[in-house]
Amino acid sequence: MSIGTPLGAEPVVALHEPVERAVRPKAVRQTPSEARAAYNLVTRRDEETCVRCRRGGAVQRDHRQNRLPGNTVPSNLQLLCPPCHLWKTENPEQALQEGWAVPRHTMFTPAEWPARRWVKTLHGTYREAWVLYFDEPEHGRMWLEIPDIDAHYRRRQAGIL
Repeated sequence: MSIGTPLGAEPVVALHEPVERAVRPKAVRQTPSEARAAYNLVTRRDEETCVRCRRGGAVQRDHRQNRLPGNTVPSNLQLLCPPCHLWKTENPEQALQEGWAVPRHTMFTPAEWPARRWVKTLHGTYREAWVLYFDEPEHGRMWLEIPDIDAHYRRRQAGIL
């Protein structure tokens, strides 16, 4: 009598066999000079002005997605005045709905997640728009305006709408 799988029968997988699991890569550790460079780039990009209310003066650097190792990059940063920063902190769901925050658990990176900001029109006035922020300048720009439908699609894909 042989021990094993009978001829023609499906083999049984033992419960003690190891199961393959997806392993996420370790977060890249940033040097202080890399983080400082990202902060300086965003300060210039946002013109030392709050991206939510356009108030100048004292502004704070805010992580759109809560700070994690390696995510102090321009696409994840924005300038907010102290009242807007406090509002975002106290109203995380509304900030997410309105485009001032990035969800922590999403398939999108901050560079792929739509952000709200005020953009200058040809007439010198400002209007609110959806944008994607870049980590490195592209054609001299640090962000790209996207249509409302694109922002809506990405946010719906992540279950925000």
